[in-house]
Amino acid sequence: MPNIGALLKKEIRRLAKKEARSLMAKLRKDSARLKRTAAEHKRRLAVLERDNRRLVAEANVRLTEGAKASPEEVAQARIGASRIRALRKRLRLTLAEFSRLLGVSTAAVFRWESRKGRLKLQERTKAAIVAARKLGAKEAKRKLELMVPKPAVKKKGKGQRKK
Repeated sequence: MPNIGALLKKEIRRLAKKEARSLMAKLRKDSARLKRTAAEHKRRLAVLERDNRRLVAEANVRLTEGAKASPEEVAQARIGASRIRALRKRLRLTLAEFSRLLGVSTAAVFRWESRKGRLKLQERTKAAIVAARKLGAKEAKRKLELMVPKPAVKKKGKGQRKK
């Protein structure tokens, strides 16, 4: 006579495997579906990132093309501390915002506004100021919003060692 304990053990093992297989089939389907969804999301993200890079590049081109000053206007422009201060106030910008709009440092704008008389500026800077004169307050704010902020570079001062 066959051993009943061994037969029962064998049958239980067979039924457990069958049940585990049916549960695993569901999990495999779910896993495959999740993998397909993740792959689709990765593809969509790649397309969106590519479109975003293109749009940012186009916005930067539009920003640089915005209000331009002709060489004649730049040559004739009389720029002094009071005119720069008045322009910044008219555009309702802070020192930092105004400097970002012109592409110069905040300290440079502060020095310009503090100086008396006419200023000696680089042609590029002078052209940016003349172009900024053509902007309104809302346009200047919009232009600043479209600008991609540059990461701040931390400079080492006196007394700081290299690590």
